[in-house]
Amino acid sequence: MAALDFERYYRKPGNTLFQAIVGGAQDPFDFWAGPFYVGFFGFVAVVAIVLGVLVLFTAVGQYGDWDLLRANIPPPDRIYGLGLAPFLKGGAWQIVVSCATVSFFAWALREVDICRKLEMGFHVPAMYMLAVSAWLILQILRPLAMGCWCEGFDLSFSSHLTWVSNTGFKYMNFYDNPFHAYAVLGFFLTAMVLAMHGSAILGTHSTDPDPNVEMRREDSFWRDYVGYSTGEYGIHRLGFYLVVYTLIMSDLCIFTSGTLVKDWVQFWHPF
Repeated sequence: MAALDFERYYRKPGNTLFQAIVGGAQDPFDFWAGPFYVGFFGFVAVVAIVLGVLVLFTAVGQYGDWDLLRANIPPPDRIYGLGLAPFLKGGAWQIVVSCATVSFFAWALREVDICRKLEMGFHVPAMYMLAVSAWLILQILRPLAMGCWCEGFDLSFSSHLTWVSNTGFKYMNFYDNPFHAYAVLGFFLTAMVLAMHGSAILGTHSTDPDPNVEMRREDSFWRDYVGYSTGEYGIHRLGFYLVVYTLIMSDLCIFTSGTLVKDWVQFWHPF
């Protein structure tokens, strides 16, 4: 099947979430902009992104610092709790976070539409939302659990890094947080396994038209240097599981700090 015929087959209209939700009505956003699929949720994502960026730069302008390394959109003060704050006292942060969250979910649903059109599973949007879970934990779920939007992190470069450092010290030694250790372990394991996989692919490249030649070489590489070969598909599954594990541990690392544990040193020495 030629490339153009292939694209024409999957660019057929219909089979969108919008149609499934409203009951078979024509989806007015079921079209492509060049090589990019738009869809209803793609449209929603773009609107949320534009609105969020406009609010962000409006607030930056009113705060008066256009240096993007210093410019900061802070969360509301503690006195506002989980309520709405004035625009320049945290309200801008609330609007930008809301727009970003809507755009993340809409983009994931756009990916679901693409998967439906490609007649494939929903692995891509599932992994995307697993990464978005970090944003949800940091900016929404943890502040809700602690009863104050002030627990969210600043929207900036430098202030965001300062927030990370301060949060680590706030709950004493962050290295005593077991989920922190598990997450770091996951990061290093993932990097190591995927680097080894990439080196195996590059190192076993063959001009032989038989694809089994490269697969046998890859299996030999893993058996010789690791002692066991997971196979052509197994290594991708291993990478997938490691990424899932790492993201879950990262989420637990930050969510449990402050909500369940106030002092990680005391956590290990309760008496």
